[in-house]
Amino acid sequence: MLNQQCAILTVIDSYIEPLLNRVLTTDKLGICCEAIKVDSMSSSCGKFQGDRFKLSIPYAKQNLTWNVFFDSQCPEMGPDFIFNDNTFLADMDVDTLSVKVPSLAKWNPNDGNALLNVLMELLSCYKQHQIQLLQKQSRLQLEYNMLMESTEIKPEDVEIILLPCSSKPVEARFLISLSVDLSQLQIRTCKSESDVAILLIIFSGADWSRITPQLDISKSLEKIFSGTGALYLPYFVPDTCLTHYVSNIKRYIAAKVNSIVQSLEKRREYITTFLALKRKACIEFDTINCNYVTCLLTDDGFSTVLHIQLPLGFPQEPPMIELHSIYHMTSQHIFYSEKVKSYPYNNTWSSKIMILKLFKYINNIIKKFKLNSIKNCSETQS
Repeated sequence: MLNQQCAILTVIDSYIEPLLNRVLTTDKLGICCEAIKVDSMSSSCGKFQGDRFKLSIPYAKQNLTWNVFFDSQCPEMGPDFIFNDNTFLADMDVDTLSVKVPSLAKWNPNDGNALLNVLMELLSCYKQHQIQLLQKQSRLQLEYNMLMESTEIKPEDVEIILLPCSSKPVEARFLISLSVDLSQLQIRTCKSESDVAILLIIFSGADWSRITPQLDISKSLEKIFSGTGALYLPYFVPDTCLTHYVSNIKRYIAAKVNSIVQSLEKRREYITTFLALKRKACIEFDTINCNYVTCLLTDDGFSTVLHIQLPLGFPQEPPMIELHSIYHMTSQHIFYSEKVKSYPYNNTWSSKIMILKLFKYINNIIKKFKLNSIKNCSETQS
């Protein structure tokens, strides 16, 4: 498994391998829930025992490069580290380090999570290091303090980094995890732990006045929000504080969820009303997402399948209506069909009025559909 994740020519030491594999298979590290990767590996005691490796660790939409040094001949000793940020842990004494990174101070070579625990503790220290650096930047310090004073965001929901490391920063990144309440979405067949929205705020420019927001959502949320329109972030006005902007984004996402819930309720009401009016003619309908209903119409001995597709934007978006012949096929060997357009529709009507007006319109055009199907297709052999 390890060799599948990176090009490693050196065989890893048998003692270190399970420790490293545990790290690489942990995919919920940090706000982004991304996995740590191995960039390279080497050996301190011969090419057949790799005990030194470079890790790429996701943090605040950056990749921290940390070099880890084991001594494969002394497995009871914990690892040493070299960080790409020279200011990190530069002045920390041994006693303080023992308190902040206890898994390293009390290294247990028999604990399969030993290396993972050390990395998580070091990441916590790195975050505190970045928070301390904010004290030199009054605007950023104020933004962070106000964010922590709000009731909507917890400390563990924020990652901060000043770039570049070890020099005067020209960019500051606030990565914020936004909780998304999907409890109202009954259409979900199961709850996903990966439903996450992440807001990245990049401060740059003089007095940190140039602000660029980015919003990333998990694929599970993309699927839920599909069909409701693209997510457009509002402009971050320089005079606006970060806390207010985060609150606005959370309300924006909540409104998206609410629109999905309302649409589902309207679609369910439509199909329920349809069944009450046309139950005997109904062929099938969507019981989960309430996205469609299909029925069989008969006019003067001629039967037609009516398919009604309800979009996620219903009732603001009208249903998509199609008529399908059960007798005639096209040259592509599919049953002849026509999309029904310009039928009477008003999104303020009740479901009953929508359906009754639709059927009145269909009854007026079904004879024309019959003639078109005969004209354009050859009759199937019985």
